[in-house]
Amino acid sequence: MNSIDDIAKALQDGIASGAYPCGTRIPSERTLADTFEVSRATIRSAIDILVDTGRLKRVHGKGTFVMQTDIDDAAIHFKGMNELLSRAGYEPSSSILRTQLRSAGFCLSRIFDVPESSELFQIVRLRSGNGVPISVENTFTIPSLIKGIESIDFKVYSLYDTFRMNHVEIQHINQKLSSTRARQSNARALGTAEGTPVMRIQITALDGGNNVVEFTDVAVLPAFCSYYTDAIISDGVYSINYQGI
Repeated sequence: MNSIDDIAKALQDGIASGAYPCGTRIPSERTLADTFEVSRATIRSAIDILVDTGRLKRVHGKGTFVMQTDIDDAAIHFKGMNELLSRAGYEPSSSILRTQLRSAGFCLSRIFDVPESSELFQIVRLRSGNGVPISVENTFTIPSLIKGIESIDFKVYSLYDTFRMNHVEIQHINQKLSSTRARQSNARALGTAEGTPVMRIQITALDGGNNVVEFTDVAVLPAFCSYYTDAIISDGVYSINYQGI
């Protein structure tokens, strides 16, 4: 009889061999239960093992997806917003408001050290807890870092998921905090009035070569700002230990 560990190993071997390619959905629990001739509860427990090791990721209403074919042993580990909110008693959710390629322009070209005409990939995400809007995250990255970035479903994968899939290793993250007022589009998404005070968090992620691979500009309602920061202040810059995108 197949044990939970046996099934977990078989699934892991399938991932390693390419039978379940990185970025794809594995068969349903019902299908796997029929294949291994065990109960769905046994399959669920086997999947839990691979979810805990980062090989698989469950997405509500969509299924279970292969996240990586190699264990991530990077020196720096990042805890996601979902985990932080869950620990505080919130049911986290997020929605993608927009994804697109766009020119870097003046400000972003300085951040990424690229020509103004260079294309960047933009992801605008609304985060919520218990259905209450928390923040609007406006994220930019260099499209050549992520294979097929325009076809990726960012409702399923975070930017950091795709970084891991493409062997982009984040070595350092800085964040700067300031206060500002919500612009019209952010205010509408956050369900507040235009001009409402919000916290602004500018997050810059760098790889081992000190190259900027991600810049995120966050407008977050003040009550939720602490969930973005577990910071050590150094020379006026917040160097954070984690940040999930």
